[in-house]
Amino acid sequence: MPEARVEMSLPLGKLRVRPEVLVRIASKAVEQMEGVRLWRPRGLASVFGGEPGVEVQSTESGALEVNVRIGVMYGYPVQEVAQGVQQAVREALEGMVGVRVAKVNVYVQEVFLPEVEVETGENV
Repeated sequence: MPEARVEMSLPLGKLRVRPEVLVRIASKAVEQMEGVRLWRPRGLASVFGGEPGVEVQSTESGALEVNVRIGVMYGYPVQEVAQGVQQAVREALEGMVGVRVAKVNVYVQEVFLPEVEVETGENV
Protein backbone atom coordinates (compact mmCIF):
# COMPACT_ATOMS: atom_id res chain seq x y z
CA MET A 1 0.00 0.00 0.00
CA PRO A 2 1.40 3.44 -0.86
CA GLU A 3 2.55 5.97 1.72
CA ALA A 4 -0.25 8.20 2.95
CA ARG A 5 -0.84 11.26 0.85
CA VAL A 6 -3.56 13.73 1.52
CA GLU A 7 -4.22 16.25 -1.18
CA MET A 8 -7.47 18.09 -1.71
CA SER A 9 -8.81 21.16 -3.42
CA LEU A 10 -10.07 24.06 -1.37
CA PRO A 11 -11.89 27.16 -2.65
CA LEU A 12 -8.66 29.21 -2.85
CA GLY A 13 -6.16 26.49 -3.72
CA LYS A 14 -4.85 23.09 -2.70
CA LEU A 15 -4.23 21.46 0.66
CA ARG A 16 -1.42 18.94 1.00
CA VAL A 17 -0.67 17.17 4.27
CA ARG A 18 2.65 15.39 4.72
CA PRO A 19 2.62 11.76 5.92
CA GLU A 20 4.59 12.75 9.03
CA VAL A 21 1.78 15.10 10.07
CA LEU A 22 -0.78 12.28 9.82
CA VAL A 23 1.43 10.03 11.95
CA ARG A 24 1.84 12.79 14.54
CA ILE A 25 -1.92 13.40 14.76
CA ALA A 26 -2.62 9.68 15.22
CA SER A 27 0.22 9.36 17.76
CA LYS A 28 -1.06 12.26 19.87
CA ALA A 29 -4.56 10.76 19.89
CA VAL A 30 -3.14 7.53 21.37
CA GLU A 31 -0.80 9.29 23.81
CA GLN A 32 -3.74 11.16 25.37
CA MET A 33 -5.50 7.92 26.32
CA GLU A 34 -5.33 6.36 29.77
CA GLY A 35 -3.84 2.88 30.20
CA VAL A 36 -2.12 2.77 26.83
CA ARG A 37 1.17 3.84 25.31
CA LEU A 38 2.59 3.74 21.82
CA TRP A 39 4.90 0.82 21.35
CA ARG A 40 8.45 1.74 20.46
CA PRO A 41 11.04 -0.82 19.43
CA ARG A 42 13.54 -1.45 22.21
CA GLY A 43 16.85 -3.24 22.40
CA LEU A 44 17.83 -5.09 19.23
CA ALA A 45 14.47 -4.37 17.60
CA SER A 46 15.30 -0.65 17.58
CA VAL A 47 18.70 -1.32 16.02
CA PHE A 48 17.42 -3.68 13.35
CA GLY A 49 14.39 -1.76 12.16
CA GLY A 50 11.56 -2.62 14.51
CA GLU A 51 8.20 -1.29 13.37
CA PRO A 52 7.25 2.19 14.56
CA GLY A 53 4.20 2.82 16.74
CA VAL A 54 2.05 4.33 13.96
CA GLU A 55 1.98 3.81 10.19
CA VAL A 56 -0.46 5.59 7.89
CA GLN A 57 -1.08 4.48 4.31
CA SER A 58 -3.47 5.47 1.53
CA THR A 59 -5.96 3.03 0.03
CA GLU A 60 -6.86 2.98 -3.66
CA SER A 61 -9.99 5.00 -2.88
CA GLY A 62 -7.93 7.74 -1.21
CA ALA A 63 -9.01 6.87 2.33
CA LEU A 64 -6.45 6.20 5.04
CA GLU A 65 -5.52 2.89 6.64
CA VAL A 66 -3.72 3.21 9.97
CA ASN A 67 -1.67 0.59 11.81
CA VAL A 68 -1.12 1.32 15.50
CA ARG A 69 1.20 -0.70 17.76
CA ILE A 70 0.52 -0.22 21.45
CA GLY A 71 1.24 -1.41 24.94
CA VAL A 72 -1.65 -1.82 27.35
CA MET A 73 -1.26 -1.23 31.09
CA TYR A 74 -1.85 -4.35 33.17
CA GLY A 75 -5.41 -4.45 34.49
CA TYR A 76 -7.01 -2.58 31.58
CA PRO A 77 -9.38 -4.56 29.31
CA VAL A 78 -7.42 -5.05 26.09
CA GLN A 79 -10.43 -5.19 23.77
CA GLU A 80 -11.92 -1.97 25.16
CA VAL A 81 -8.57 -0.20 24.97
CA ALA A 82 -8.13 -1.29 21.33
CA GLN A 83 -11.60 -0.06 20.41
CA GLY A 84 -10.88 3.24 22.16
CA VAL A 85 -7.64 3.59 20.17
CA GLN A 86 -9.51 2.93 16.92
CA GLN A 87 -12.12 5.55 17.72
CA ALA A 88 -9.64 8.18 18.95
CA VAL A 89 -7.37 7.82 15.90
CA ARG A 90 -10.28 7.92 13.46
CA GLU A 91 -11.85 10.99 15.11
CA ALA A 92 -8.52 12.83 15.27
CA LEU A 93 -7.61 12.27 11.62
CA GLU A 94 -11.09 12.84 10.22
CA GLY A 95 -11.67 15.88 12.44
CA MET A 96 -8.33 17.60 11.90
CA VAL A 97 -7.61 16.71 8.28
CA GLY A 98 -11.05 15.99 6.82
CA VAL A 99 -10.04 12.72 5.19
CA ARG A 100 -11.90 9.42 5.51
CA VAL A 101 -10.27 6.71 7.62
CA ALA A 102 -11.14 3.27 6.24
CA LYS A 103 -9.39 1.16 8.89
CA VAL A 104 -7.50 1.48 12.15
CA ASN A 105 -5.70 -1.79 12.85
CA VAL A 106 -4.46 -2.15 16.45
CA TYR A 107 -1.61 -4.49 17.37
CA VAL A 108 -1.01 -5.02 21.09
CA GLN A 109 2.74 -5.55 21.40
CA GLU A 110 3.09 -5.57 25.18
CA VAL A 111 1.41 -5.39 28.56
CA PHE A 112 3.21 -3.10 30.98
CA LEU A 113 3.01 -2.50 34.70
CA PRO A 114 2.12 0.92 36.08
CA GLU A 115 5.10 2.92 37.26
CA VAL A 116 5.25 3.14 41.03
CA GLU A 117 6.70 6.14 42.83
CA VAL A 118 9.11 5.10 45.55
CA GLU A 119 9.37 7.30 48.63
CA THR A 120 12.89 7.62 49.97
CA GLY A 121 11.91 9.12 53.30
CA GLU A 122 14.35 11.98 52.76
CA ASN A 123 13.32 15.59 53.03
CA VAL A 124 14.55 17.66 50.16
